[in-house]
Amino acid sequence: MKRTFTILVLTISTLASINALKAQWIQQNSGTTEKLIDVVMLDSSTAIVVGENQNIFKTTNSGVTWNFLGLTWSFPMNWKNISFCDKQYGVLVGGNNIITTTDGGDHWSLSYQSYEKNFLSALCLHPGNIYAGDDSGYVYHSIDSGKTWSSEKISTLPIRSIFAYRGPTILGLPLYALTSHSIITKNEFFPITPRDEKELKFFNGLGSEAYRGEFCNGGRAGFIVGVQGDLRSAPAIIRKSMSDTAWLEVSTAILQDGILFGVSAPSANVIYVCGSNGMIFNSSDGGDTWIAHTVPTMRNMNAIYLYDEKRGFSVGDSGLILYTSNGGVTSVHDPDSHLQMKFALDQNYPNPFNLSTMIIFHLPFTSFVSLKIFDILGRDVATLAFEELTVGIHFRQWNAAGMPSGVYFYRLQVRSFSETKKLVLLR
Repeated sequence: MKRTFTILVLTISTLASINALKAQWIQQNSGTTEKLIDVVMLDSSTAIVVGENQNIFKTTNSGVTWNFLGLTWSFPMNWKNISFCDKQYGVLVGGNNIITTTDGGDHWSLSYQSYEKNFLSALCLHPGNIYAGDDSGYVYHSIDSGKTWSSEKISTLPIRSIFAYRGPTILGLPLYALTSHSIITKNEFFPITPRDEKELKFFNGLGSEAYRGEFCNGGRAGFIVGVQGDLRSAPAIIRKSMSDTAWLEVSTAILQDGILFGVSAPSANVIYVCGSNGMIFNSSDGGDTWIAHTVPTMRNMNAIYLYDEKRGFSVGDSGLILYTSNGGVTSVHDPDSHLQMKFALDQNYPNPFNLSTMIIFHLPFTSFVSLKIFDILGRDVATLAFEELTVGIHFRQWNAAGMPSGVYFYRLQVRSFSETKKLVLLR
């Protein structure tokens, strides 16, 4: 049976000139194969990555080398969330523990321990003001750098993310706690103000969940990412400015199925998101339009952190760390670049692959394109593209579910150009 898969398309075109985009996410050696959950940057070259099985890694040279800082505890610890208010003071949560640091993560001290709770989220607003959320709907608060804690049950759902408005100081700083289906708002400066939990209707459909929230550094809008599952598992983003009365859906035009797990907003206009199957997207206009990035992986990307608009990390499953120093995309602005660019078919990645693989091809002109998969006997088993596409870089993902292991071939045919490459499916 012939199968057609069309997952993700990225096209770039301009009227007067061509911007050829080349992704620039570089994979680094983390020293572990454990799942990495979160990342934070303390300055332009210093970052801390945390994950499962007690893993805490720190770099001071933009990830050229990573130093293991894991605690020598006698039982596994799966860290979930890390937050710093400056280069020295931070909080890390996971399992039954909240730990804090005063020296940039080089040393950690146990601040709070509960054998009944599982901590999922944290926020360090300043050295003396720390929050943590657990899986039973409680938020914990310390105003003395973690020496003592108070707690309040604010929801019946787990607290997945705690975040705050990051703009100019205003009276009554809003504080937000995010669950899978609701948002709880409270006035940071006046704790006696009652909490306000509102349903996130966009994330309340079948298979829909919210995962992480963040406001733009310097003010403007806040963003919540997750998955909208009413019709398909669609990567989902909602947005709220300070003047909005509700969180509103953002039209991303992302055609790839999957979940967005992480969001980072280093400035008022620049936002990055990451998610399952190697997804990284960014917007440079406050979330109105989004660009897909090429990354050297199909693994889940669990968190992303940009120190500024160009430098940042994303971490994921199996010890994956990606780094960019140019915002993930290099723009080559050249009025004659459409003449220099050629038809090209890249090698699929990963190869060999288990379930799905990404194929990238380049078009110097708007053209009718045929991209098909053939088995070793020459039979057409999948059509990834059979349509007119605009100039630029295009992406197709082949999901080989139900196909037997073996050698396959993919062929790109455009005008008089034809190229075939081999790929290997291993079960």
